[in-house]
Amino acid sequence: MTESSSAHPAHDVQAHDVPWRDGSRPLRVLHLYRRFHPDYTGDGIYYTRLIPEMARLAVAGEILVYETKPDHDAATVEHEGVPVHYLANAMGRASIPALLGWLARHLHRYDVIHLHSHVDRLFLSTLFARLLGRRVLFSCTLNDSPTELLSDYRPSYRRLAALLMRSIGTFVVISPQLMRLARQSTAARRLRFIPQGVRLDRPPVSAAERLAARRLLGLEPDDFIVLNVGSVSRRKNVAFLVEVMAQMDDPRARLIVLGPVLEEDYAEEIRAAASRLGSRVTLAGFRDDPTEYYRAADAFAFASTAEGFPNVFLEAMACNLPIVTRFLPGLSDYIVDHGRSGFLAQSARDFAAALKALQQDPAMAAGFGLAGRRFAERNLELQKVAAAYSQLYREEKSRLPEPSSAFPEFSLRSAGDVRGAPASIGLREFRLPTSQRPLLQVVIDTEADFDWDKGTATDTGRVSSITGLLSGFDLFRSHGVRPALVLDYPVATQEPSVAIIRSLAAEGCELGVHLHGWSTPPEVELRDDWHSFSGNLGPALERRKLEALTDRVEALLGHRPRLFKSGRYGLGPSTIAALQEMRFEIDLSICPAYDFSGMGGPDFSAFSAHPGWFGREGGLLSLPTTAGWLGGLRQEAARLRPLVASPVGRALQLDRLSARANLLYPIRLSPEGNDLAAMKALTRQLHADGVRVFTLSLHSPTFQPGNTAYTRSAEDVRALLSRIDGYLAFFRSEMGGAFSTPAGIRAAILGSTAAMPAAMERVPA
Repeated sequence: MTESSSAHPAHDVQAHDVPWRDGSRPLRVLHLYRRFHPDYTGDGIYYTRLIPEMARLAVAGEILVYETKPDHDAATVEHEGVPVHYLANAMGRASIPALLGWLARHLHRYDVIHLHSHVDRLFLSTLFARLLGRRVLFSCTLNDSPTELLSDYRPSYRRLAALLMRSIGTFVVISPQLMRLARQSTAARRLRFIPQGVRLDRPPVSAAERLAARRLLGLEPDDFIVLNVGSVSRRKNVAFLVEVMAQMDDPRARLIVLGPVLEEDYAEEIRAAASRLGSRVTLAGFRDDPTEYYRAADAFAFASTAEGFPNVFLEAMACNLPIVTRFLPGLSDYIVDHGRSGFLAQSARDFAAALKALQQDPAMAAGFGLAGRRFAERNLELQKVAAAYSQLYREEKSRLPEPSSAFPEFSLRSAGDVRGAPASIGLREFRLPTSQRPLLQVVIDTEADFDWDKGTATDTGRVSSITGLLSGFDLFRSHGVRPALVLDYPVATQEPSVAIIRSLAAEGCELGVHLHGWSTPPEVELRDDWHSFSGNLGPALERRKLEALTDRVEALLGHRPRLFKSGRYGLGPSTIAALQEMRFEIDLSICPAYDFSGMGGPDFSAFSAHPGWFGREGGLLSLPTTAGWLGGLRQEAARLRPLVASPVGRALQLDRLSARANLLYPIRLSPEGNDLAAMKALTRQLHADGVRVFTLSLHSPTFQPGNTAYTRSAEDVRALLSRIDGYLAFFRSEMGGAFSTPAGIRAAILGSTAAMPAAMERVPA
C-alpha cells in the first residue's frame, strides 16, 4: 500500500495518549528507523501491522524516521493508524543534533525507545534516553547483531563502543542465526528472542478458494503457479528462480514474481533470461496487497542469499503454501521442515526437483502446506509476538530478560551450549562400584575417507578405505574383541562397504549410526566448521538427517540400531531430545576434557569419563569416549582450564605451551596420535580415579595408509596395530579387565545389583 494513498497528516499526535480501559494510560513506545518504507519493505509493512496489535495490549507505538525524506512536507502522518514522524521534515535535516533536538522536545511522551537501526554511532541519543530514565531496546534484523555492529568500528575504538553500547538495555533478535552471532559479544541476559509473526485470523485456504483466487487474477486453473514475493534485486536472487523454471519442462509451470524493481539493470537481465521461457515467468511488479496471489499459488519459492526473518515465509504459511527455499543458516532450517512442510535446496537442479515433486503430488503439496500453517499457529501467531513485546516493554529495568516460551519449536540451544557441568544438558554422571571389574569397548568410527586437514568440503563419500578395516580385524579376533562399528551415510549405503559391514555384523559386531551431517541427506547446509556439528543445525533438519541415516542402518542391520555417535562429537541439546524420542539406548558422543567451542562445537572440558544417564535411569545411557588430562598439573585441571581457554590464554597459546612442557594436556584413549605408554598412563590414572568403563576409539580410514594424519605409510599402519595389540594385552593382564560391547556394558550396568541406580555414586558437578 503506497504511503500517498494510506497516510494523512496527523497534527495532534497527543491523540494517542488516550486512557486505557482501566483509566491508566498505555505504555508508550517510540520506534526509531533510519529508513522507513511502509509500502514495500518487510520491516515497514510488518510493524505497521504489529503496532496496532500491541495497542490491544495497552502498548501505544509511534515511529520516528531518521533519514527517509517523504514526498510530502508534513512532519507527522498516520499510516494505517500509526503516527509516523519524519525527522527531516520536523527539524529541517537528518542529523544527530537534529535527532537529539527532537528527543529533547518529545522524549517525555515515551516510556521505551525501540531502535530498529543503528543511526547514532556515538550513542548520544541512547545515553540521553537512559539519562532521562527511558528503557532502550534494539532490534537485530539483518547483519546488525551487536557483534556485527561492533565489527564496524575500528579495532582501537571497539572497547569504547562496547562500553557505550551498554546504554542499550536489551537486544531483540528475530532468528536463531542472529542469536548465535549476538552471543559472541553480548551476555545472554541482554538478549531476547522474538521472531516475526503473522495474522492467522482467516482459516487455511481451501481448494475451492484457490480456484476462485485464480479466476479473480485471470490465472489458468491447471497451471502450477510458483510464487515469489520480494524486491527484484540481486540479494533476492530472482535470476536463480528463472534458472529453476528453465529446468522445469512442463509448460504449465509458471513463476510469478511480485515486488518493486530496485535494480533496473538486474531486472533487465531477468527479463532477457525469462524471454526464452515465453510467458512462464511474470514480473508482476509491486502490489498493495498480494494476498490473492498467495491464495492462488501452488507453492512459494524463495532464493534470497541473506535474510533476517522473511515475512514472506509467514504470509505463505498463513495461506498454507508449501515452501521451497535455499538454505539460510539458522533460519530456513528452523522454519521449513524438510520433507514435511517444504523443501530446503541449494542447487537449481534440486530446487526444480522439489517443485516438480510438489507439482506431481498435489496431495503431498497440500499436506506440506497445512503442516507449515500448523507450525505458524504454534509458534508465529502475531498475537503471541505482540504479547512477547508487551511483556518485554513492561519488564523492570533490574529484571533479567528470560527467553520466551511462546515459541516452543525454536530451540535456541546449539552444540555450543554443551558446556559447563554435565547437568547443563540433563546428564547425570555416576561412578560404578570400585569392585567392578574394568570393562573395555572398542568403537570404530566407520566412515568415508576425506582430507581431515582440508575439512568436510573434501568428503565426496568415497569409501575405498573400508577394505583396510578387514586387515585389522584379525588382531581383534585374536583377543576376542568385537568392535562396535558406528556408520556414516556413505558407508551405510554403498555396496562395497555394505558387504563388509554385514560380514562383520555376522561375527557379532554391534552397529550404530555415526551422524556426519555434511554427508547425510538432505545435504543442504553449508560445509563449514559450524555446520559440521550436527547439534548446530535446526532441530527439524538434524532430525531428518538422523532419520535418514537410521533407516539405512536399519535396512543393513535388519533391526533398529540403538547406538549413536555424533560426528566430530557435535551433539547438542536437540540431538539428545531426538535420540530419546527415537528410543536410542546408548550415546557415544561425549569426549571429556576436550573443548571444540573454538569451531562452534561443544566444550566437554568439565565432563568426566564416567558413564551417565540422560534423564531417567534405564533410558539413554552415555558411554563417553575415554579421555582425560595428563601432565604434572593434571590435578589442577579444573582450576587451570578456564585460564587456558580464555581469550588471553588462546592468544598466548597456553594449551600448546602447557602440553610441550608436559604440564597439562588432554588425550583420548586411542592408538591414533598416542604412544602405548600414554595410553597406559591414562588408563591407570582414570582407573585410580574410579573409572571402570573404558572406550578405545579410532577411525576406519586409519587402517589404510594415506587417509589420515596418523597412518601415512604401511609402516604407520603396522605401528598402529602394534599399539592396539599391546594395549589390549595390557588391559586384560595388568588391569584385570574384560572386553565387552556397548550393549554388554549397558546390560551389566542395569543388571548388576551393586550398580543399580539407587546404589550408584553420583559424580559431583
